[in-house]
Amino acid sequence: MIQKISVMAADIDGTLCVKGEQIHDRTRAAIQRLHADGVRFGPATGRPLDKRILAKADEWGLGFPFDFAIGMNGGELWDKETDTIEKYYLLKKESIHKILTALKDVDLNAIVYWRGYDEIAALRMDDFMRDSIRRNNSIVKIGDIDFLSQQDVGKIEIHLKPESLDEFMRICEEIKDPYWHVVKTFEGYGHVTMEFQDPHVNKGVALIKYSERYQIPLDEFICFGDMENDIGLLKEAGWGVCLVNGSDATKAVAQAVTEYPVEEDGVGRYLEDHWFNR
Repeated sequence: MIQKISVMAADIDGTLCVKGEQIHDRTRAAIQRLHADGVRFGPATGRPLDKRILAKADEWGLGFPFDFAIGMNGGELWDKETDTIEKYYLLKKESIHKILTALKDVDLNAIVYWRGYDEIAALRMDDFMRDSIRRNNSIVKIGDIDFLSQQDVGKIEIHLKPESLDEFMRICEEIKDPYWHVVKTFEGYGHVTMEFQDPHVNKGVALIKYSERYQIPLDEFICFGDMENDIGLLKEAGWGVCLVNGSDATKAVAQAVTEYPVEEDGVGRYLEDHWFNR
């Protein structure tokens, strides 16, 4: 365990909380206690940053606003002091068109975020999009591949069923290109989420930007995650922790794995046992 914590960053879904649910009491209390001790806190998510993500500090009952927020798997960084969102390494519209054209015969839905959840373009309306509209008040426009390829974006989000994953990965291998990479960001309940982004992007990129901006050494950062899109975050942090419910690839790069899963307050219990009661 590191000797000093100045910053804590954590993935949301599968780490701080079960997807679509509230954080648990012990996790909330641990974050509040760290913040009271002067530790800066912010989420590090694959979601686009907008008012919905920033409002989660109130929704979770933290009692303070986030100090920063990382979005789009590290392609976006919001800073409370400047109240601005910086964007890094957008995926080019030509790449979007090439990827979606290659995948056109796979049973999947593709989503791009033009203005956070205020303007989403998708290939079709499905249960996932209806749930996003319900949970996030998303504004969704449906169109074809040309429609989704109109502008550079932070990522392409792909939703498919597990039985389509092998075909999806086979095609991804065939169209491998230095202008993008693909990473799994969610798996469960008969659903898989894969995301294409510029290969320079990972959550660690935004973490480094924040570290440099405030001259806080990375070895004073503690970070939590669970899936492959958290690997960059955990690798750059002074202490990277993977939830026990996380993927094997993410556990392999973490300095520690929690004893409890997200459903059982994994983050809060880890901080209690390994920091506050160390």
